[in-house]
Formats: sequence, C-alpha cells, structure tokens
Amino acid sequence: MKKALLALLCTILTITAKGQVVNGICYYKLDDSHVSVVVDQKWDSQSSTMIRHDYKGQLSIPPSVVIDNKTYTVTKVDLYGCSELTGISLPNTLEEIAEAGFSDCSSLTRVTLPSSLKKIGRFAFQSCDNLQELTIPASVQEIGMNAFCTFSDNFKKLTITDLAAWCDIEMEGILLTDGTVYLNDKPLTDLVIPEGVKTIKPYVFCGFKGITSVHIPACVDSIGYNAFMGCTSITKVSGDDIASWCGIHFGPTTILNTGNPLNLSNPVFYSENLYIGGSSITELTIPEGVDSIGSCAFINLKSLTKVSLPSTLKYVGPNAFQDCINLMIADVTSIRDYCGIEFASLDSNPFQDYITYRAFTWLLVNGNYVHEGNRVLSIPDGITEVKANAFANADPTETVIIPASVTKIGTNAFRNSVTNRFHTLCIKGHIEDMGELAFGSCPFINTIYMEDLNPSAIPANTFTNYYIPPTNLTLGADYNYKNTKLMVPAGTKSIYESTDGWNLFENIEEYDVAAVNGIGLSNAATTEFTLDGRPAGPDYKGIILVRMPDGTVRKELRK
Repeated sequence: MKKALLALLCTILTITAKGQVVNGICYYKLDDSHVSVVVDQKWDSQSSTMIRHDYKGQLSIPPSVVIDNKTYTVTKVDLYGCSELTGISLPNTLEEIAEAGFSDCSSLTRVTLPSSLKKIGRFAFQSCDNLQELTIPASVQEIGMNAFCTFSDNFKKLTITDLAAWCDIEMEGILLTDGTVYLNDKPLTDLVIPEGVKTIKPYVFCGFKGITSVHIPACVDSIGYNAFMGCTSITKVSGDDIASWCGIHFGPTTILNTGNPLNLSNPVFYSENLYIGGSSITELTIPEGVDSIGSCAFINLKSLTKVSLPSTLKYVGPNAFQDCINLMIADVTSIRDYCGIEFASLDSNPFQDYITYRAFTWLLVNGNYVHEGNRVLSIPDGITEVKANAFANADPTETVIIPASVTKIGTNAFRNSVTNRFHTLCIKGHIEDMGELAFGSCPFINTIYMEDLNPSAIPANTFTNYYIPPTNLTLGADYNYKNTKLMVPAGTKSIYESTDGWNLFENIEEYDVAAVNGIGLSNAATTEFTLDGRPAGPDYKGIILVRMPDGTVRKELRK
C-alpha cells in the first residue's frame, strides 16, 4: 500500500511542479480548456527537496480560473496529503477526484461532492480519519480501487442518492464501509432494485452489511463479479418469476474450502432461500420454454428439495446448483431430453455431492424413479454423446448402459458415484472421444463390459479414484485399475492391453459378446449383433443375433 501511494506521490510531484498559482490556489493545465487544482510544489535547490505549500483551514475552489488571459474550467482536484485542510467547497464543474485526491487529508470532517462529478479515483479518501459523512451523487460513473476502504471508525454515513445510477457505476474493486449505507435519508436495509435496471455492475453492493433483504426484478439480466460480496446480513432474496431468474447471468463465484465465499455475485448464497410470488421456493419447476439456466442461479439454495427440468433446457451455467444440499429429487421429462443439456461444471447439474453431504439426489422421469427394479440407467439409443458433467454425483445406479450410438463421453460425465451401488458398466459401441475423469471416483465398479473390437485410447485418469471414504477402507487412486474386471470381446485382449488408458487395467478378460445372457442387463433395450459379435449397423444385411429385453438371444435374417 505504501509503495503504491509513494508512486502516486512521485507522479504528483512531477506534475505539480509545472502548476501555476492564482489567488493562492495552484492549477495544473490538463488541456487547452481544463485545469486541475493541485498542491503547489517547488524545487529547493539548496536543500535538494521538493517543498509543498499545503492548503490549510477552509478552501473554496472556483469553477474557473483565468491564466495568461485565458479562462480554464476546473474539472479535477488532487490535494493529496493536505493534513491541515479542514473544509472544502467544490465547484459544480468538477468531474474527477484524482487518485489519492484527498488521501491523508486527515482534518476533513465533511466533503460535499457536486452533481457534476463523474469519477472518484483510487485511494481517493485514503486515511481521511475525521471524515464522518459522504454523499455520492447520481452523476458518478466510476469509482477506483480502495477509494473508501480505509474509512476510520469515525465514519458514520455513506449516502447513495440514486439506486439505479448506483447499480451502473464502474467499480474497480471492493467498496467497504464501516458506517451505515443510506439511500437518501433512510438506512439501506431492504434493497429493491428499480424497474428498468438491466445490469448490476461488479462490486456495487460489496460490503453493505446492513442489507437484510434483496428484490431483483425480471428486467435484470446481469449481476457482476462480487456485487454482493460481504453482504452477510441478507436473510431474504426475492424475484418476479422463475423464467427471468434463470436468465440472469451471475458473475463468477468462488467458495473457499472453509465454506466462505471469496467471490460472490448471487445474494442467495447468504439468504439460502429464494422467494417467488411471496413464497419460498422448495420445489422448483423450471417452466417449459426456458432453454438455459445462468451461472450460480440457485447456489446454496438450502430451501430447495426438488427441481423439475423442462424438455426445452439446453444449457446450465457453472455452479447453478452448487451446495443445494437438501435437493433430493431431480425430475426430468426424459433421459433423452436430459442428455441434450450441456452442463458447464460439476455443480451445474442438480445432483448433489454425496462425498460431502452423504445424501442422494434421486433421478425421476416424469415423476417415476428411473432406478426402480434393477436400477439400470440406460442411455437411449440414438444419443451420440453423453455430455460433460451430465450424471456426475448421480449415485443410486447399479448398471449404466452406453448404447452403440454414443461416440463421445464428456469430462466428469459419471464422476463421483462413490457408493457400492454402481457396479456394472456396459459400453456397447466405439468411443472416439473419452473425457478426463469420465468415470472418476467410481471405485465400486466391479465389471466393465466392452463390445468395441478396436478401442481408441482414453485418458489415463478416466477411472482414477479420488474418493476418501469415511471408514478405514483405503481406496487408492488406482483402485479401479487394480480391482475392476475389464471384459473385452473375444480375440481383443491384446488390443486392449496395448491401447493407452485401457492398458492400465490389471484384470482384462475376454468374453463372447454374442452370449449376452448372464451380464445382468435383463431390462436392456433390444440390441442387434453380427455373428462375430460386432454391433449390426442399420445397413447390415445377413444373419444377426438379436438380444431381447428379457435377456434371451435369437437369430434373425436381415434382408
């Protein structure tokens, strides 16, 4: 901090050495028509020092000054270090307070900022130890880093005059206040964002600890980085409707291992609730027509117990359902529709992290448990990609079947199935692109059935385990590679043993793909093979083997 201020002071010294004094006030020309009020400083050659002539007592700055028979408008002030300045009158032409413009003006008790002011620079009120009140006019468009962050305990009141204008201020960094924030004459406790506001800029409410409730109307579509960081007293957040809430783009959020936020844009993190139409959301139905859910939309919404996703949904932003620890049911229109959604992160899908919370989020399709009976999750035939993060944390599954149509399995697609339920994986086709940790931390998969005769290489961490159980059982990172049985088509063991990723498995055995009985997939869809065990494509002609839903196999002639 001291180095930064010293650098600023050196800049000030360089600039103000060229200033011109008129009626006891030193002016520095900014251009042909504007000047800045600065501290008069002159070089003393005898002492080899720069001598400052600080302002003392009351200072009244005029709106304009005549220098060399030309009139200049005063648009900037830069009075760093005037510790004996007790009061100041600023002109209605002023547009900018310079970096450290009032820093160390420790005797100032009150500053009235004019309605012409547009910019408050970095460290502008640094160490103004006796300043008690400050009102920010609606004209201000930009506030620099740490402009107010070191107000002393004497500071009592920061006043905002126009809430809509405040939402649109460009703030370079954190705004912390030790006193109460006022909206005109009243303490700002119930924050209602005005109709017509589309964007809440970064940092604008950062540190406003007096806010207890927030209402965000449907017109808002963007809330910036750290906009509500440090608003720890918020107990209630409300919106107009679910569709518009899903459309808000919240800025990046980072939660530390301690559970505390480092970056935060969504006030729901603090309230742990969201009210729509006067009611707290416990069972959330995303309406049909909504095609995306914004980042962090429902982060830490602990009141949420159930979410229903529409068939129109195509994208869910990062951390959308992070830490919704009481979310027990995710209801989707169909597995096919669900597979069409792009999830941006592990915490984008509604399944909660069993590793942390020891609780499941059950997958339902139109209100029916998909895991009834044998608890088989069968990706529908025709799907070409299981997208990244899609089924991460979706734990209560015994068998996962990937059809031959799937050629890509994304990063973290089935990551974190950490109980002993998920024990069988069947991949029926050729996976051209396998994402990292696609089956990471699924340590209890005991058997993988492959039907691919010529597998592509997969990442070395595809089946790596990072799960640390709560018991004394030790599961190493290579647990699957040592303990899972990899069943491959007859005659292909050597191929798998020489293919990157698959060659990490220590237990590779061959089996007759055509002899499908006994794999335990009795409720699988009908599947067709050639006599040598290859999947029979739609254009294949000749005798084929057909595996029926009941697990039996019969021969058919395809013409």
